[in-house]
Amino acid sequence: MESSFPAEIDQLPRILSWVRTQIEPTSLSDKEKKRVELAIEEAIVNVITHGKPAEIGLYCLSEPSERIEFILKDAGPPFNPITADENLQEDLILEEREPGGLGISIMRRYMDLLLYRREDDQNILTMIKLITY
Repeated sequence: MESSFPAEIDQLPRILSWVRTQIEPTSLSDKEKKRVELAIEEAIVNVITHGKPAEIGLYCLSEPSERIEFILKDAGPPFNPITADENLQEDLILEEREPGGLGISIMRRYMDLLLYRREDDQNILTMIKLITY
């Protein structure tokens, strides 16, 4: 299933509602569903905040008992979150951390596979969660 949304932060609830409808039919636990949603949310917020494209294309491919795959497309500046040199500050206590910097870590931790490519002046990020028992 695919959909397109304006890349505006006030659209986030609408986008996440769509994401939840894609995740719901899977056999993931409630905890894992929330983690997948959070990883997708982090990717979307990063695109809106840093890329500033006009819209975000979202695609979902699902084999409910095997995997769920989200593909995010945007026409923002090239950015590969897989190879991004980020300052995660994971070893610091909360009060010592600077704002931001954990979104990519969350994406990497909660999804099983992240793939990135730049094609036709678009960032294309594929986020895959395997469904295991």
